[in-house]
Amino acid sequence: MSGGRLRADPLFQGLARPPMIMGVSYTYFVLNAMITVIMFINTKSFLAFLVGVVIHLFGYLLCMREPRAVELWMLRMRFGFRSWNRRYYHHTNSYDVY
Repeated sequence: MSGGRLRADPLFQGLARPPMIMGVSYTYFVLNAMITVIMFINTKSFLAFLVGVVIHLFGYLLCMREPRAVELWMLRMRFGFRSWNRRYYHHTNSYDVY
C-alpha cells in the first residue's frame, strides 16, 4: 500500500471481468441481438438495426462503470421484489412457500 491506497493488479482485473463483446457483457450483447432481430422481423425495416446500435451504446456506457451491471439487474429482478401479501405467508413471498 502506497499512500493509503490499494493497488489493483491488472492480471486480477482481467481475470475477474466477465466475457465482453464490443465493450458490453456477453449477456447484454445476446439480449440486444435478440431484441434487434425481433424488431427487424416485425417492422421489416433496417432502422431496427439503428435502434440496436443505440441500445448497444447505452449498454456500453453502463458496462464502462460496472461490467456486471446487467447480471446484477437480472438478479435483482429475480429475487428483489417483495409481494404485497407477505403478512399472510409468515413474512415471506407467496411464491417462496411450497
